Formats: sequence, C-alpha cells, structure tokens
Amino acid sequence: MDRIPIENFEHFLQEIAKIQKAGNEIVLYRGQADNKELLPNIARNQRKEDSTKMERKMLEDFKRRSVLLMDREIRTDWEWLVYAQHFELKTRLLDWSSNPLTALWFACQNEYKFNQNSYVYILQSDNTMIVDLTKNESPFEIKKTRILRPSLNNVRVIAQAGWFTAHKYSKTDGQFTPLEQNAEMKDKLTQLEIPAKEKKEILKKLSIFGINNRTIFQDLTGLCKHLNWKYTREN
Repeated sequence: MDRIPIENFEHFLQEIAKIQKAGNEIVLYRGQADNKELLPNIARNQRKEDSTKMERKMLEDFKRRSVLLMDREIRTDWEWLVYAQHFELKTRLLDWSSNPLTALWFACQNEYKFNQNSYVYILQSDNTMIVDLTKNESPFEIKKTRILRPSLNNVRVIAQAGWFTAHKYSKTDGQFTPLEQNAEMKDKLTQLEIPAKEKKEILKKLSIFGINNRTIFQDLTGLCKHLNWKYTREN
C-alpha cells in the first residue's frame, strides 16, 4: 500500500486529481480518524473469530424486530445488511464512498481527535471485483472479499455516495483478513495521511463545498450537529 503525507486541503485535491487521471473503473475513498486496520465492525475486536453463524442470527433477529419500524420493502440479504449497517448493526460490510470529500470529512470530523493525524484510504479497482447481485449469492457465502455497489434505497447511502467492501472470513487463514494484507486488494490501496494541524481548516473548506453534518446525515440530528459546529467552533 502506497502512503502519501498530505500538506493541506489543496494538496489533497491535487493527489485526488492524479488518482482520477489513472482511469480506473472503480475509485473509492474511506476516511478514518485513526490508523486502524481496514476491517468491518464485526471483525475489529476479534478478527480470528468466525462470526458467520452469529451474523446470520443477528440479521434474522433484525429482520423480525424491525418490520414495524421500517418504511420500505427490502428483498435480499445484501439490501438488509446495507440497511442494518447504517443503523449501526455490526456486519461484514466496510463503508466507502465514491466522493473523496465525503471521506475527507469523515477523517477529520471527530472533535475529540483533532490533535492526531487522520487518514483517507483510496481503493482503485475494476468491475471484476464487484459483487454480482444477479447470482443471488448470500453475503455469508461469498468466496472472496469483494466490492458492493448497493441499491440506492437508503437516504444515507445516497447522501454519502456509499459503497462497501464485503469481507469474507477466511477459513484457510483463520481470520477476517484486513484489506491492507489481502493478496488481491493490498496493491490497490493508497493511504493519504492528513496532518492534525490542518483538520479544522479542512472542515471549514469542506463546508463551503457542501460537505458537513447537515448534508452527510440528512436528518434533524445531522442538522443539530452542523449547527453545533457552526456556532461553537473555534475560529
């Protein structure tokens, strides 16, 4: 995985322009406040545990309990996982975005981590890595870690230009393998390191471009968080 230190917002845009010129079919971005392994929620604490049976039970229980709380029809387990993921159920999906500014916002926005560097990861690939939803394959039976292009049936997926990597538990390796160690994925990754001293200024510039809590989370909570930031931030 290539690693590039970023100087400021303008330098970030320059590096993104270089990436786009490479002409890959798929370019995805993920922002993280910490330099942690690229693993989905279900595997972050115990990546060597095969949680597949537990995940199935969790999803089935979610389906059973959520019916009266939903305003849409969901048909496949892939769609259920995406929907549950955005309400913080632990799944084997890892969030990405096709919008680099969205990823940069997620990297910088945690006010409790302004004093540490953050990271934007870039995944460049082609369409052969995308989950073929026409095969009606279960997310719990995929043969390899793949890229999921979700149906646009979720407000947050739309607002965040959301994509996912769908991770497989490898019985051969006895673990969920982090993307940066995955033989097929590691050479497709780039890490941009965002300096702590630039993060507040980056957030101001992102808001000018329409990237903030209000637009990322299009509900009243997102609006209130945006107002908190707008009126109480340090100048």
